[in-house]
Amino acid sequence: MTDTSPLIIAAVDESPFFEPVVQRAHHMAGCMQSRLVVLHVYPARSANYANEASMGDLTLRSNEDRDLEEEVKIRQRLEPRLEAIGVKPSVLEVVGGAPARTVEEMVEKRQATLLVVGQPKARLGSLATKMVKNAPCDVYIVRVND
Repeated sequence: MTDTSPLIIAAVDESPFFEPVVQRAHHMAGCMQSRLVVLHVYPARSANYANEASMGDLTLRSNEDRDLEEEVKIRQRLEPRLEAIGVKPSVLEVVGGAPARTVEEMVEKRQATLLVVGQPKARLGSLATKMVKNAPCDVYIVRVND
């Protein structure tokens, strides 16, 4: 697949819903001959630097360092899970920020064709609900049991 082929983003967390969402996105990417980006968004410390601005650059640098450490740890947990289910995405992206806003920004930035997210049956107000309303592309919701 080339950089001009369609792009699917699977927005995941580290819950048990990770596997069904990634597996469905992987299957769809194969059917559509698309590239697949697995995206995990965690709450970044450095995103809240405005609250700590009075402490200067040292606090910001410290938070950025902690965010980098967090990204590495998350990647180290997700890579074996991807390998265990036989999925090798084009990109595994781990970024910090507010989940809904960051997913929306990544979909726009990468010009994704489709966003795949999980939706627990009993939970309202989730990322999936926000993405259905705001995502700049089609959204595919994988129904998962709570």
